[in-house]
Amino acid sequence: MPLPIVAITAGDPAGIGPEVTIKALKEPSVYKLCRPVVVGSAGMGLALRAISRRFPVQFVEVLPQGKTKFVPGIESAGTGAASFEYILTAVGLIKSKRARALVTAPISKAAFHMAGKKYSGHTELLAELTKTKNYAMMMAAQNLRAVMVTRHLPVSDVPSSLNADNIIRACLLADDFLKKYFRFRKPRLGVCALNPHAGEGGHLGGEENIIILPAVKRLVKRGLSAQGPLPNDSAWLKMKNGLFDLLVCMYHDQVMTPLKCLAAEKIVNITLGLPFVRTSPGHGTAFDIAGRNIADESSMIEAIKTAALLAR
Repeated sequence: MPLPIVAITAGDPAGIGPEVTIKALKEPSVYKLCRPVVVGSAGMGLALRAISRRFPVQFVEVLPQGKTKFVPGIESAGTGAASFEYILTAVGLIKSKRARALVTAPISKAAFHMAGKKYSGHTELLAELTKTKNYAMMMAAQNLRAVMVTRHLPVSDVPSSLNADNIIRACLLADDFLKKYFRFRKPRLGVCALNPHAGEGGHLGGEENIIILPAVKRLVKRGLSAQGPLPNDSAWLKMKNGLFDLLVCMYHDQVMTPLKCLAAEKIVNITLGLPFVRTSPGHGTAFDIAGRNIADESSMIEAIKTAALLAR
């Protein structure tokens, strides 16, 4: 069986995306799993041509309108427009069956907005491009996995954005994904609380009793293995000790804070619900170190390998 072709977008050209992409593609073990196709701007061409003398990597150059020279560390409308075009091009490769999976280097939401692209992240843009209505963001680091019910929202907006249907939708997507791609017969889901100590019986918040517990009961009635609402801190310890296959968390930092403490270099972002596999490294653009050649490519290597394994 031929190895899957994996399209890799370079992310914001002023961030560390191009750097970690180039570094990751110098890793020989990547080519045992896939054939990479990088989508980016001309500045990556020289390095990728050098890599292609040793490894089977291809480069699709995108010529964004306007400014084509970018200053490391300086996000702008130009870098936002360029990273947007990379994504459109890569999705086009997948739709035309010239690639089977997608890996995306980090973008800047601020640069997106400067360029007039009103998306809160890759997830929402990819859902629109593929007409996907039900989707979720899963973060994984080996056997640690978590799905977010809400994603890029101010914390103050999270409680009003939660409802039982959203929680159930995230759990069903996670359950389906683990069965399809990870071959779990009946995934064990831990559903986290919103408030400290799972609300202390309503003394520290009512969302657990009013929203989360009814959602868990409906999931169990449908045959899923789901427990909750669980205090977030103890839930992560239980998953680390092998008692859960995945946690469903109510907001962004319930996922990212524990994962970055436990396995920062291994984190991979996986979008659930899309018609193709999409992963990305579990870090941002890191404008503060862009252009200094000190970025760690470990998470990008994990993202490429994960995409390749899931796309087989």
